[in-house]
Order: sequence, then C-alpha cells, then structure tokens
Amino acid sequence: MKPNLSYVFALSFFVFASTSAPLAAQAMPAAKDGNSQVQPRAGREAPHGYESAGAPDWVIKLGTGKTRSVRVHRLETVRIVDGERSITWTFDTLGLPLMPLSKLLPGAADITIYVEENPMYAN
Repeated sequence: MKPNLSYVFALSFFVFASTSAPLAAQAMPAAKDGNSQVQPRAGREAPHGYESAGAPDWVIKLGTGKTRSVRVHRLETVRIVDGERSITWTFDTLGLPLMPLSKLLPGAADITIYVEENPMYAN
C-alpha cells in the first residue's frame, strides 16, 4: 500500500509550522511588541560580563598613572578600585580577550583589561 504523498506533505508542513512559530516569537520579542529597536543586553547576557554583589576572588588597586593593563581570568569575580570609585565585576565573557576599563567604570584611566582563559576549565 502506497502512502498518499500529498497527505504526508500536508501533515509534515503542519507539524513544522506549529513547532517553529513559537520559536520565532521567542527569538524576536521586540518585534512582537512593535518595538524594532534592539535593546542592550544587561546582567548575565552582557558581552563583557556583569556587576556582581558577591565577594570578589581578589582586589585590584590601580595606581594613578602607573597601571597600563590588568590580567584576569574568565569567570573570575574581581573588585577593581580606581581612586574613590570601585566595582565588583564577574568576567563572564566569550570571545572578548580585551576591553578598556572605561567600559566598566566610565571616565576611568586608559587601562586595558586582558581576559585570559581560566585554567580550571581548560580541556
């Protein structure tokens, strides 16, 4: 007995359409609300990591005019002190090996943060 190909095609199209429509709605929530402007990612979705309220793994105190770069590991929580200002940051990045400190502390000195792979998670 041969299956009716038009029936099989219609059924497969219905299954595909019913499963992909909810996924498309989840992928573009801004378009669903009528707002086509892309919202910046915050919290754990931010590309440079996120501000943390927890205890830092270590503290970096920046010397005025002496510090040019800082090295940290991915998934490490570090407290950075720049004069009177400070921030506790978790470097949850992927594919961003360096960034300026001014991304974390606006108006900060010209210091580059190098994010290295965490040796605990290597291989």
